[in-house]
This record gives sequence, structure tokens and C-alpha cells, in this order.
Amino acid sequence: LKPKGTGSVSPFVCRGCWGDRPRFVVATMIEAIMDWRLNIDKEFQGWILVFATVTAIFLFCLPCYCAGLSFDSARRFASWLQQRLPTFYLCIGVFNLGFIFFVVQWLPDWDFAQYLVALVQCTVGTLQHVLQCASSLVVIAAFCFAVAFKDRIAQLFGFDHKTIFRFKIRDLLTCLGPSRFQPIELSVWKVDDLASADPFSANNVFIEFFLGYNEPMRTRVHNNAGSGCLIKENMQLNFDEDDEEETLYIFVRNQKIVGHSELARAEILTERLKQMVRKAASYGEQLRFSEEFFGDPIALIPRGRLWLRAAPIRDEDYSQTLFQEMTQC
Repeated sequence: LKPKGTGSVSPFVCRGCWGDRPRFVVATMIEAIMDWRLNIDKEFQGWILVFATVTAIFLFCLPCYCAGLSFDSARRFASWLQQRLPTFYLCIGVFNLGFIFFVVQWLPDWDFAQYLVALVQCTVGTLQHVLQCASSLVVIAAFCFAVAFKDRIAQLFGFDHKTIFRFKIRDLLTCLGPSRFQPIELSVWKVDDLASADPFSANNVFIEFFLGYNEPMRTRVHNNAGSGCLIKENMQLNFDEDDEEETLYIFVRNQKIVGHSELARAEILTERLKQMVRKAASYGEQLRFSEEFFGDPIALIPRGRLWLRAAPIRDEDYSQTLFQEMTQC
């Protein structure tokens, strides 16, 4: 199978010679990568290791980070990762190990053993400082927890409807003036389907209202009302329709010999209260205690129904603008 001529070379021999060349090229590339060094100061090398370590930790937290984003694609990706967490952590662990290895390898003043020692020392030092500041951290964590769940905590202790401090940061924008408040009138027609507080006596019903900076407003006590009664009372409150946290709390109570007990309650958020006020303003007629003026009743918790109407009031004391309040004594 050799070609003609004494000096000719077999094609099979040439293929064998060229077959070793890819291995030589790969070995040369690997040797060049391993021998390459980043020629910078030692101080900057330490910062590079810090950022590389933080990046590796961030990659481990990638499913949680993507789940907290508002993008649908990120949430779908997080859901896909959570179904494959063992595989994800195995792959990301191998990737982080190789990533940290090459970063340490390219830094001339560091090796992998020194990096591990520095990592352990940093971890131990951080834990020691955390233990020294444990009491302060507990106070800060408790404060953050109280702020984040203040509504739930207040509801648990039963004073979620009470306003302790009649001041908010947004009050500074209006120079503490009343221009942002709108007077409204609450009209109560009747209440029915109430639970019995005492099986041996009828309920002595009265209703209590809490809204923002207003003082608590109460109806008179209707003795021996039982499961329901006609209220037919009006009361006036100040209402800030731009305050989304201003909730109208309604408590139907039973008066006892000593104190009172709660029969039912309801909460009306700012948006719904605004709709009630605008709907009542559209009628533009004198109030009549009838179903056409009150509409659908408000469902009480745990049971009961309350017919309530909220209407705006035209008051000259509240017709001034913010500029007029600031320029008048």
C-alpha cells in the first residue's frame, strides 16, 4: 500500500503524527492557563478574593433571590430550580469550587491553603463579634419584627383600633393643618342577627366607632335589644381620604353591670369608605332611614348585619386651603 518512490511517506504514518497534535495544543493551553498570574498589589488580591467569595455565596442563594423578584420569568425560573434543588446545588457547588480555585491560582501571593485558613479565620472572627453584639442584635431584630408585624401584634393585644400617637410623617407636609381632613357624617339605621352574649339575659346593644385621629364615637345603649334593634343615630367624624391606613373600626358591644363585651365587629378600609361617601353625595337628598338610602348591609364578624351610611358634610371651617392656613394666625 506504499506509494511509488523510495522517498515517499505512507499516508497512515502522517495521520498518526498529526493525531498527537491536538493533545499537545490542549496541554499547552492548560499549562498557559495554570501558569498565568494577575500582576497587582497584594491588597487588591485580597479584595478580589472577597468579591469572589461573595459571588459564590450569592450563587448558592440564587433560587431565593429569583423567587423574590417581580418578573414572571425570574419566578418561573425559581420554581423550576426549586423542583431540582439537589441537582442545582451539586452543579453550583462544583462550579463555585472551580471558580474559587482558578481565582486563587491566578493570584501570585495566594494559594488554596492560605485561602482556606483566611476563610476560617474570617468566619471565626465574625462569629466572635456577633456573640459580643448578640444583645444589641436581638433588640434590633425585635424592633424590626415589631414594625413589620405591628398590625398583627396590635390585633393580638386588642388595641389595633386605637390611635396612640396622633401624628404621622405625612402631617409635616401639610404643616399639621386640618386641610386634608373632610368632615363626614355616619348614619346608623339598624343592626340585627347578633349573637347572644348571655343566654339568661337580652343584649344591651351600643355601637362604637374608631377612625384615625378622631375620638371614639358611641351610640346610646339600647337596653334589652336582643339580637337586633333600630339605632337611627348620626355622628360626625373627620376623614382623610388620601390616607390608605385610615380604617374605620366598628364594634357592636353589649353593656354589662361591670364593663362591656364584644358582640361583633367590622372593618371598613379607606377605599370602601371613600366609595360610600361618594355614593351618598350623588343622592343629594335629605337622609331618610330606609333601605334605598342605606343599600346593602355590612356583614359583621362573627355574625350580624349593620346598615351604615357615610355622607360628606359641607363645613366652612374645612373649606380653607393649605395656603390660607399658613398665612393666617
